Amino acid sequence: SQHLFICLILWHFSASSSETCVSSPAQRVGVCNTSGSGTDLPGQAGDVADTHGPLPKNTTLFMGFAFMLTASSEIDRLTNKSASDDEDDYVETGPYNKAYTESQLQAGGGFVLADFNEEQCKAAYQSLLIADQHCRTRKYLLCLASGVPSVSHIWVRDCCKENKLLNYRNYLLPAGAGPDEAIVEWHPRCSPFKALRVLLVFEKPVELWAQLITMGGGSSVRHFQTDKDGSDIPAGKYDLVVTDSACPPLVEKNVTSQEVPLVSPEWIIQSVIRGERMGFHSKPQYRHDYSSSSSS
Repeated sequence: SQHLFICLILWHFSASSSETCVSSPAQRVGVCNTSGSGTDLPGQAGDVADTHGPLPKNTTLFMGFAFMLTASSEIDRLTNKSASDDEDDYVETGPYNKAYTESQLQAGGGFVLADFNEEQCKAAYQSLLIADQHCRTRKYLLCLASGVPSVSHIWVRDCCKENKLLNYRNYLLPAGAGPDEAIVEWHPRCSPFKALRVLLVFEKPVELWAQLITMGGGSSVRHFQTDKDGSDIPAGKYDLVVTDSACPPLVEKNVTSQEVPLVSPEWIIQSVIRGERMGFHSKPQYRHDYSSSSSS
């Protein structure tokens, strides 16, 4: 029976999943772990079908679609709630069992990608990212930068309940929270970094920043590790340096003397969310040495 099948699915997916996400503007710019997010399981197998809808009877319901799934972190959910304090910006969500939602998509003939893959996304009839709300996970940011729509998991629920393909555009999630915490609506692919030559200066290479810059039209991205001599960065080769508080003083002195701006990764994120190049010094959070404790 379908009830037994659901039980087996819940058992199979009971292990928590994890995905790297980037902290909110209110936090110090960094990386947080969202392990277990979006995988809380209802107590009874019947409960998950009540909240998420049944497995689709139509085995071709999602045929031709390529899906990725992600889930918000606690910080994302707090940001969503705080954005609604003064505005009608709160993004409605509901119980989200990412593993069960994935099983619904697969049962309906959808192809689920384990990670973001631009070539596979382009090859599909339509690619979508499924999430419970706007968030700052790696997948969410990459999909936003590449123009892959982010859609609420409630779309999957409603499609399965009605056993027909509904218009996903009615379930689009926002791009995210802007620099003023206001919700920014989803937008097609943009080129906020068009023609920029960017140097990334971090203790360890951060591939996410390079991917976002390249997708946003950057002409070149180079990694410079902080254990190297910063005095040999050639003049006139870079338009921008993205770094953090660990940036070596010699590197900072060298690029500052060349009048090259230094910004934090938050500048990249906000440019992707807004779909336009933000001013390098337009917000304190864009300072490479910014921390929330020093802003109060």
